[in-house]
Amino acid sequence: MRQAGQKETNMAQPEKIEKHPALAMLEDMIRIQSVNPHFDKAGHGEGAMADYVERRCKAAGLTVTRQPVFPGRENLLIELRVGKPDKTLLFEAHMDTVTLGTMPDALVPVYRDGKLYGRGACDTKGSLAGMLYAMERCAAEPELAGGDLLLCASVDEEHAYRGLMAFLELDIPVAGAVVGEPTELGITVANKGCVRMAVTTHGKAAHSSMPDEGDSAVMQMMRVLRFIHEKLEPELATRAHPLCGSPTIVVGTIHGGTQINIVPDRCVIEIDRRLIPGERPEIVERELVERLTSELGSERVKLTAERLLHDWALDTPHDTPVVLAAREAAAAIGLSNRLRGVTYGCDASKLQEFKRIPSIIYGPGSIAQAHTNDEWVPVSDVEQAAEFYLQLARTFGRL
Repeated sequence: MRQAGQKETNMAQPEKIEKHPALAMLEDMIRIQSVNPHFDKAGHGEGAMADYVERRCKAAGLTVTRQPVFPGRENLLIELRVGKPDKTLLFEAHMDTVTLGTMPDALVPVYRDGKLYGRGACDTKGSLAGMLYAMERCAAEPELAGGDLLLCASVDEEHAYRGLMAFLELDIPVAGAVVGEPTELGITVANKGCVRMAVTTHGKAAHSSMPDEGDSAVMQMMRVLRFIHEKLEPELATRAHPLCGSPTIVVGTIHGGTQINIVPDRCVIEIDRRLIPGERPEIVERELVERLTSELGSERVKLTAERLLHDWALDTPHDTPVVLAAREAAAAIGLSNRLRGVTYGCDASKLQEFKRIPSIIYGPGSIAQAHTNDEWVPVSDVEQAAEFYLQLARTFGRL
């Protein structure tokens, strides 16, 4: 029995729960402002993120190369060579985020109800943290890697994917790729592409007291909008891809007129047309312009169109080595190995389109939380995605 005044020396201590390394990295990344400056003049870009990733990778003994894309904005290429260049697996994730918006404490990682909140937590710093974990583990134990490993931490994905395009110019041989995006831990082999364009209607200005002397570009645009809503939308709904669903068309912006007492001579809309696998951007764009011009010409609509962006759909064959390795890796650690598709676009389709690199998309979280003012990622997703990337690094190249 303890005597009076004697100190207790064997009291049970609270159990210390060790945090997964990928979560600790993700916390660090959330604290780094890496807003793409295209969206916000106050955006810092990816420079500080690149510094952080480079420091970690060099400390782990990995080879790091910076690839300039814009002033102060560089891709990071991280390599682990184990003597199997013909079986190189590429990890790719972007470092930029969208604007902080009105997200409270966007740069402060907060845990709540099994979720980690912060800008970029979901899109897509959670994926990058998991990939870094896999690279660091393999650097410490090179025998874990089934082939050479290459990680590209890229810039500018949120705007025009110019970082990935710069990487492709290096023409580095790659046998398969996994692109980090929020897929809810689903092995994603298909995603939609995109055609973005501006359509302008041209009228004639006149004093609003004499509207018959003019030709309202806004009224012309109303006919364009009606045609899109009543004709094109129902047509697109009749077609579908088994993994990605139907193609869609959305009018995202509209601008017309200069002041209230002038008949507007110009009106502009911006159209986002999502493509399903099998559709080609250049063909979709041409056919859309031709239909708007021919079918609305009889309604006295005068219009022109300007290309804003082309992106390609992803459709990776299910029997390629990277898909087979991903399914085996997921099953080995108790995760779903079902194949799926997503409706958004990412860097993966460019790997397929320009270099014929078989690619999948995989990462923690859901696209529903990306870009929102309460962006979050499930803690368990981050941990499991990190272990999946490690298992894929072990499996790919050994099949």
